Amino acid sequence: MRVLDQFTVARRRGTGAPAIIELLEGDLSAIPPEHAVDALVVSAFPNSYTPNPGTLFEDLFEHGLDMQEVARSKEEDLRSRLGCWISTPLPASQIQKFNFRRVVCFEPRYPAFVTASGFDGRSVEQTVGFVFRCLNNFVIPETSTDTDREDYEIARVAMPLLATGNQRVPVDALLPELLEAAIFWLEEGLPIERLKIVAFSPAETAMASRLFSEVASAYRGAADTESRKGARAKWETDLASSIGSYAIDAVTRQLRALATDDERATLDALVGRFRRERAARATTAMTSAGTTADPLPEYDVFISYAHKQDAEVREFVEALQQRNQSLRVFYDRQTIPVGGQWIKLISDAVHRSRMFIAVLSPDYIASPVCWDEFQCAKLKEYRTRTSVIKTVRLYAEQELPAIMGIYSFVDCVEGDLTKLRASAAAVLS
Repeated sequence: MRVLDQFTVARRRGTGAPAIIELLEGDLSAIPPEHAVDALVVSAFPNSYTPNPGTLFEDLFEHGLDMQEVARSKEEDLRSRLGCWISTPLPASQIQKFNFRRVVCFEPRYPAFVTASGFDGRSVEQTVGFVFRCLNNFVIPETSTDTDREDYEIARVAMPLLATGNQRVPVDALLPELLEAAIFWLEEGLPIERLKIVAFSPAETAMASRLFSEVASAYRGAADTESRKGARAKWETDLASSIGSYAIDAVTRQLRALATDDERATLDALVGRFRRERAARATTAMTSAGTTADPLPEYDVFISYAHKQDAEVREFVEALQQRNQSLRVFYDRQTIPVGGQWIKLISDAVHRSRMFIAVLSPDYIASPVCWDEFQCAKLKEYRTRTSVIKTVRLYAEQELPAIMGIYSFVDCVEGDLTKLRASAAAVLS
């Protein structure tokens, strides 16, 4: 395998080391030890793991790994909810041979997933970012040590140009979408250290190299711009501080010239106090600027819910605010414009909220939007090592996903509004 290009993604959240996205040329069925990963991500048609000619599954089969056998050993099957599954660890001999420990399989056209999520199975390139919902679910560790949920210890991931083989998604349609999703979640703090995207055929490699270079250059340029803005902001702050000190000295001299002896003592005391408080504020500001900590929360509560439960949630919000009229609650996503920045704005709101309340229902679990919000909150818990998420079960799901089911919930099934209003006291406590 040969590295063609790479770039580093700085973390917007937390203090974790930057992540690296690589573009490589090579054969994922013969990963060399120096490129070993924890998980290989593949894509497939629903329940189709046969080694068809010209596919990665054929190459794996010829090297001794039958994906039909791997698929029979699923550790966690989330195809109905997220369109993906993760395998159990491969046998030790195969791990040593193939240099990956597990397989994550993305099946974007899985019927139950398409029906529940509204995913457009005819336009995989527009929603390939869904694969990161899968990775989030398997990669984000639990901060609690008393949970039974599996920690898959995935930090290095390799994937082909997903869905560009038999699913015939054009590389130029897919790769920019894939990279945009990767950059977003890595910036958010998703604990993947290295993401390897691997092209195989010469034509695929040529197109991927050009697109990857364009995205990498744009990202580096944006990072340099932000760095220059930061340097300019510091220069302007330092200049303002110097001018401020000069002005204080000038005004003090003029006041002392006009003051009596008794007044000068009072003036000196006031100016001294003012200087100490100003220095303390400056020190606090410099400390804050020198860390990657988030700003102070703007919301006390972020409420995540499926919009089919809008009426019930409004009553819940009213009950919360009746208990605390000054409570700052974020719950109306319709005030955020739809578009490429939507998820970034939602993430900012989640990270700037003290508490995240998920109102659970089958509609919630089927909603890609709700999964995004929940996973943003999971990353905040992981990054801050603090408990942020609380859950309210409004309508019963046959089985809660493990990532959500580990939280104890206030039970208001089935849609019991009296219990829902009363639960405001429990969640605020």
